[in-house]
Parts: sequence; C-alpha cells; structure tokens
Amino acid sequence: MSDYKTGFSLELKKMDVYLEKELTEKTGRIAILMLILLLPNFFVKEFAILFLSSSLLIHDIRHQNVEILYSLPFSKKELFSFNLIFLCLAVFITSAFGEIFIDNTIVEKLEFILRSLILIFSIFGIQVILSEFNIDAVVFSFIAVIFDAILGNFGTPDINSSNFNPYSLISFTKQGNLVMSLVFSILICFISYLVYTRKDGENPHEGFGSNKLKQTD
Repeated sequence: MSDYKTGFSLELKKMDVYLEKELTEKTGRIAILMLILLLPNFFVKEFAILFLSSSLLIHDIRHQNVEILYSLPFSKKELFSFNLIFLCLAVFITSAFGEIFIDNTIVEKLEFILRSLILIFSIFGIQVILSEFNIDAVVFSFIAVIFDAILGNFGTPDINSSNFNPYSLISFTKQGNLVMSLVFSILICFISYLVYTRKDGENPHEGFGSNKLKQTD
C-alpha cells in the first residue's frame, strides 16, 4: 500500500511540474480559451475545445519541442494522461460553471457537460493520431470536426424514420445517442493512446536517435 501511495504521489508531482511548465509558457492562449469555454454555447465550445486541445502536447509535437519533455523525463503514457486529465477538468469545470447561469434542469445541465466531454475525447484523440503521422493536427482536426458535423446532420437519428442516419448516433458533434457517441469518442481516444505510446516505443529517444542516424547515413 505504501508503495502505491508513493507512486501515486510521485505521479501527481510530475503532473504538477508538467502543467506548471506548460501553463507558464502558454498562459495567454489558454486563459483566453478557458474564458471562451465558459460560454454555454455548444457550437462555440466545439472550436474552443479544438484549440485548447492543440495548445499543450499537440503544440509541442507540432513544433518539435516534445524532445525536451521526454528528457525531463516524462514518459509518453504520462504525457498523454496528464493532457487528457487537464483537458477533461478544464472542460468539466468551465461547462459546469457556465451552466450555473442557465435556467435548465439538473439533467439538462449534466447532459451539456457530458456532451462537452465527448467532444474533448474525440478531438484530442484525433489530434494525437494526426500528430503521430506528421499531419497538421490543427488544420485537419478542424476539417474532421466539419466533416463529422456534415455527416452527423444528414437525415435523423430516429431509427424508425425512413431518413434514418446511423452515423448521427455516434457522431461526436451531432451526438444523436449520448451513450453511443460517448463509447465512440472513448474508442477514438483509446486508439490514439495506443498509437502515441507504441509508435517509436515508450522510450522516444531511441526513435529520435535512429532517425538521426538514418539521415546521417
């Protein structure tokens, strides 16, 4: 039990160090996006989440600053977990705070928060996958959100309708069925975790080193 507590305490300290570093370097951008997230508008929230998600790990991968994080050292599993936890907390807190001033029922408030979390699971997952394949995560995740919205809004999520669109049930923007869209979003996030932690191995220095040797040869 003591070993478990020690390990958990160490992870919390590492997360604190990581977030302090990232928030200090990107204070302005994150503060503005957090303020936008307070707005109880789902359409606005989609794009605020998209840019907030791309502001931490995704930004460092995109601008090739991630080697610094690996050398501190942080493992890929830790970086993925720290980012996801921070993003979920940020979205949960801002959504909950924004809902305080809206005259909705408790169920409606909780549903809005859940819909916001579904967005972060999907968008963060998509951006991680794109980043790992050296694709511009900001631009193409923006396209992915638009594409998902278009596909999700065709037809209706009503299975008894002649215009039934099964994709609208799992779409992370349309969210025709909350449970199915949540499962789909978590699946995207889990796939991104596997891609990120297994690509080039858990020790990224080996991957970077081998790439440099190949370029030299």
